[in-house]
Amino acid sequence: MGEKHLSAELGKPPGNVREAVIEGLRSRILSLERHAPRRGAWASAAQIPESAAPSAASQRGRQELGWKLGCPAVDALLPAGFEAGALHEIKGAPSTKEGASAADWMSGIGFAVRLAIRRIDALAGQERKARGERPWLLWCWPRSLSAEFGVPSAAGLLGLGLDPSRLLIVETGRASEALNAIEESLRAQSLAVVIGVLDEADLTPARRLSLAAGETATPCLLVTHPASEPAAATATRWRVKRQPTGPHVFDPRAPGASRFSIALERCKARPESAAQPAVLVEWSDETRRFDLASVVADLPAETRRVGGGAIPAAVRPH
Repeated sequence: MGEKHLSAELGKPPGNVREAVIEGLRSRILSLERHAPRRGAWASAAQIPESAAPSAASQRGRQELGWKLGCPAVDALLPAGFEAGALHEIKGAPSTKEGASAADWMSGIGFAVRLAIRRIDALAGQERKARGERPWLLWCWPRSLSAEFGVPSAAGLLGLGLDPSRLLIVETGRASEALNAIEESLRAQSLAVVIGVLDEADLTPARRLSLAAGETATPCLLVTHPASEPAAATATRWRVKRQPTGPHVFDPRAPGASRFSIALERCKARPESAAQPAVLVEWSDETRRFDLASVVADLPAETRRVGGGAIPAAVRPH
């Protein structure tokens, strides 16, 4: 009876009421996403209107809207960089048909941490450092995952270039509580980036996280189970596969730079970028950036020139 009453108000037959309501909700959500205010402490770029004159300040501000990996071959897939006010999903590659190992999880987590470092470096300019402003990073996950993988190592994070004193870790009893905590954190207006680690995120929670990230231009890096269904409402989705480290510069027997095989599976702003093959990249702790893994690093030691000879510098994506 309620449906018939609503049909009369909308001037449509009962069979079309549900479709009309759904379409109205879609339009409303798109409007919210488009006009959501950016008011976070680290979102000054979003305060600059597009019509403003391209002054040095405005150009510098707009650069804060997104950030990049530092690897030109991969950054070319995202000309504007990672969108700040958006949800980005990162998934490891499952190594077995039955599921995923802890190592599969850690490849995604490791990539997310390095992305967060790139984000923080993009924000922490000289002017802000002079004023003593340092970005905060929040890490949130349910206690079941922290019990399985262990607490993040302060020494390890410091080695990567992340200040542990600026890291907030939130552990919750249930996954649903973790989703709520991530959403509230994104609305806090004081964080540079939020990392969430969960088994999965359904349509409604993912949509809420996306909207919350857009309100304050605070990016959310969501690491989900490698074998779970992809989350919805994401600006990008990355598939990360663990790879052996490159050889050490001074000792070929020692592990060198961390390597990841990364593939962009979804790109809302540029769908054609998701059709590109995976790329093998490595992370430099010194420069705090990604780069293509060099072919030279994979050559046998006997084939390398020593004593000042020329070394080919070609690199190839995998």
